[in-house]
Amino acid sequence: MRLLSILALITTAAVLPAQDFDFKGVPADYTVTFATSGTSGLKISDSPEAKAWRERMEKSLKERSAKDGSGPMAGMTSSKEVQAAIKAATGIDMESHDNRFAGGFVINDEFVNSTRGGSEKFTGGLIFRGHHDSKKLAAYAAGKKVTSIKAGTTQGWQALEFLRTFGSNFDQITAQMATAAGPKSEPFAIFDLDDETIVIAQPQEAARMIALLKGKGKSYTLPSALNPQLTATGRPYMVVAFDAAKMAPSKALTDSGFQGALFAMGEKSSDQIMKISTYFTSKEKAAPMAMQAQGMMSMLPMMLAGDPRKPQSEADKEMKAVLGELLAGIQPIEAVDSQITLTAKWDTVKLLGIIEKLMPIVDAQAKAAKDAQAKALPKPVKK
Repeated sequence: MRLLSILALITTAAVLPAQDFDFKGVPADYTVTFATSGTSGLKISDSPEAKAWRERMEKSLKERSAKDGSGPMAGMTSSKEVQAAIKAATGIDMESHDNRFAGGFVINDEFVNSTRGGSEKFTGGLIFRGHHDSKKLAAYAAGKKVTSIKAGTTQGWQALEFLRTFGSNFDQITAQMATAAGPKSEPFAIFDLDDETIVIAQPQEAARMIALLKGKGKSYTLPSALNPQLTATGRPYMVVAFDAAKMAPSKALTDSGFQGALFAMGEKSSDQIMKISTYFTSKEKAAPMAMQAQGMMSMLPMMLAGDPRKPQSEADKEMKAVLGELLAGIQPIEAVDSQITLTAKWDTVKLLGIIEKLMPIVDAQAKAAKDAQAKALPKPVKK
């Protein structure tokens, strides 16, 4: 939750129209790919309501942290202070509506093993497109004595060390990056190509992405067949694509007929539209999954209501009320030929309000779970 809180506060304005999705530099063999585009004019990020929402969220998080010494901002500076520090060090304005991201990763046996505690190498990377000051960034890294790393002939810096220079705000992000890499893998690094492009990846993969950015090789392109799903969201600002053909072949995958999936978020008028589509080799292969999905969606309200014979805490009631508001925006599952689509629509201001109510509830439940776990641990024996 701490990571979600940080990202909600410092990157709400950095996610974004389909014509701006830029996958150049993302290897074509990635199983999962994603991109955001420029957000100027979108109500979700570039509006008085969004600005007020960010200010309320930060104030609320700081008040809770000051009150009980916990929560996602405990021991942290404010997001505005973090943004100011990043801008002073690199010239990057985290709230710029022109910032864009693209990247992806490979899902193979090594990846699956690493998620189960293995030490195989993670294959993937992130491209940040946003104006910054390359000279300032290099001087800052040198001044902080961040370890230098090279990807081919391109100079870079150890990413975890670099992020840690901004304080405990990035502890969880750096921990997750270290876990993803695995103990026997190369460390993630930051490679500054020019005043508009930064690559974050392990050196070997970064060298491949940098070559693609320079026009050497074929980058990933979003299939044109997916465009109708993007258009249906209004003005899309985020897309994530999954291509099953780029996974290792298996009998289970072949039998299922699963080909891939698409997640897209966009803004239409005053609403936020979400589309999640899955694709199969035939209508017959899609039918069983469509039935399962429809059945699950019809059961969600009952599951959310819980057992009326059992007492519910006020926190549980509050959580269920907020989740009920989220569920209210989900429309019936659509099954057309070999495609299954889930669509959700929320009024933008209402969605921001739902997130605002949800975060402190999740914080409280996470803290309660942590306290309960601490109580359950055996007490150290006094010598």
